[in-house]
Amino acid sequence: KTNLSEWANFRSTRSSSGWSGVHGQTRNPYDPARTPCGSSSGTGVAIAADMALVGIGTETDGSIMCPSGVNGLVGIKPTVGLVSRSGIVPIAASQDTAGPMARSVADAAALLNVIAGSDPDDPATRDADRHLSDYAADLDQASLKGVRIGVLRQNFGSSPAIDALMEQQLDLLRKAGAVLVDPVAIDMEGIGEAEFEVLLYEFKDGLNRYFETS
Repeated sequence: KTNLSEWANFRSTRSSSGWSGVHGQTRNPYDPARTPCGSSSGTGVAIAADMALVGIGTETDGSIMCPSGVNGLVGIKPTVGLVSRSGIVPIAASQDTAGPMARSVADAAALLNVIAGSDPDDPATRDADRHLSDYAADLDQASLKGVRIGVLRQNFGSSPAIDALMEQQLDLLRKAGAVLVDPVAIDMEGIGEAEFEVLLYEFKDGLNRYFETS
């Protein structure tokens, strides 16, 4: 339930997702030979394997969304500052946050109700109480009407089976009233290199602050 990619998978460019020196390799419950994804691997696997109803992951850059995706869950990365990060070993203060992971949108929203709010130990959450809502009560069948969703087809094409499933989901979004901007294009050149430079600087600063206060 608690095993995760050591140092949030930021310790190496060739690290194994879901591995730590404490508990070894976390296994995907649907296929042990496939990645559980990380870094919140144990949380995702435990929920998918019925060891827990809901869980809390932490994310800098995909560590809630990826294990949720490959384990068939709903993951929410809240806006930074809505949920406390006290006690989380940091990578990047501008991106790090905790967030809910669950089997359904309703369960994830209910958990977000519990964990959202201001915490004096995390200055980023100073204004969080002003933005609280009953996220579960806000769920509505008509909530997607008029919502614009971009379809990034430039990232399709690696798997015909997955692409076919994506088309089914896009059709469901249309039927629910969403306005699909299809396709959209994003110029990704240089984005990874620029982000990595930011992560390196924030990781060093964040670790120094963490060790000073822990």
